[in-house]
Amino acid sequence: MKPAHHSMRQVFLRFYFTVAMGFLFAALLIGSAYKQLVDRANQRYLTDIFSATISIIERELGDLPFSLWHDEVRRIAGRIPVPVQVEMLDSYLLSQVNQKALRDGDIIRLYDQDLYLHRIHQTDVMVVLGPIPFLSKTDQISLEDILALFLMSLSLGVPAWLWLRPLWRDLLELTQQGRRLGEGDFSARVALDENSALALLGGAFNRMAHDVQELTSSRRAMIDAISHDLRTPLARLRYRLEAIKSGAEVEPAIAAIERDITSIDQLIEEWLTLSSLDKPEMQIERQPLEILAWLERLVAEYTFEGGPVDVVNATTALCPLVDADSYYLGRAIGNLLNNALRYGGKRVQLTLLWAADTATLHVDDDGPGIPESERVRLLLPFERLDASRNRRTGGFGLGLAIVAMVLRAHGGDVAIEASPQGGARVTLTWPTPLRDARFYVN
Repeated sequence: MKPAHHSMRQVFLRFYFTVAMGFLFAALLIGSAYKQLVDRANQRYLTDIFSATISIIERELGDLPFSLWHDEVRRIAGRIPVPVQVEMLDSYLLSQVNQKALRDGDIIRLYDQDLYLHRIHQTDVMVVLGPIPFLSKTDQISLEDILALFLMSLSLGVPAWLWLRPLWRDLLELTQQGRRLGEGDFSARVALDENSALALLGGAFNRMAHDVQELTSSRRAMIDAISHDLRTPLARLRYRLEAIKSGAEVEPAIAAIERDITSIDQLIEEWLTLSSLDKPEMQIERQPLEILAWLERLVAEYTFEGGPVDVVNATTALCPLVDADSYYLGRAIGNLLNNALRYGGKRVQLTLLWAADTATLHVDDDGPGIPESERVRLLLPFERLDASRNRRTGGFGLGLAIVAMVLRAHGGDVAIEASPQGGARVTLTWPTPLRDARFYVN
């Protein structure tokens, strides 16, 4: 692994050269555009000078003979800001294109001599302007220009370093804490200044570390709980097998073994259901469900001391039709009814309501109820009211957790409250339209 300072030097040089090359490219691009602007300004400037110079020369020369023109032009040149003289049209070797342009009255530039030529109207004489050193310099890149660009590029290293140094420090902090997290230290967190460029990344890292810590703790608790719940029936199985080997009665032992195997199978089934619901890619299949008739078929399998389970329709539809996954919703309601059998009283009632595109199902019993301080905890996996995890009442502590996950998969929620019957009320809510099955056409 490369030392941190070596890696920082590489990052700095790459960043610096990228910025410097971008700066030079921008400088050359802007310089080129500026040169074009200057050339156009110079052209207008020269046009104005030529126009003024020609007007002055034509006015001053008047009817003077040509032999006096040079002296007169020298006198006029003292009042003109650039060198000027008059020459014959054939004084310079010009291309045919330039000769024609000159005779047509255009301005001709001799780049090698830095001169500008213009013919005096209706004569064989032309005005020669120049040389003009200032204009010649605009077409050249001098040593001073190159040195200035170099120094400006070099100076970019200072702000680049000042910007990169705190960024690199924060990156090292993220790297170190990420390494700690990868090695199993789930308490690793980054502490970045709120003004840091990586503050959002640091916050995301801390949230991820917190989620990983919570998930790991949850998984560890689940493994411990499963181990605890499996150990008891396995120990009983081992004891009964030893009893059979020692000559105990076979039939009662086999019946007890079957009960233990059934208990293990139920635990595995509930665990697999919980695992499938916990998968991010898990998708339920919501379909129109004639829920009242479906609930009546579901509760017909349960009988309480106070009589059969009552199903109350408090919606506006005589045959309410809602969208739900019948398999998973059936598992959820079945878990609630099993809990009512184990812990509830003598009477259970299901009440269906609907309002604001949300279905609500109350499951009420008249048992001892659930303390308010325990209601949220019981929706977590492997949580029971009895702290000693006594199995005499049955259950694995997964029933309500499965209910909560089924309703979350439906986009809904679960709440535990006090029931008007005196026991516990578990309320299931999920979004769905309400239709009457008597008039529904798919």
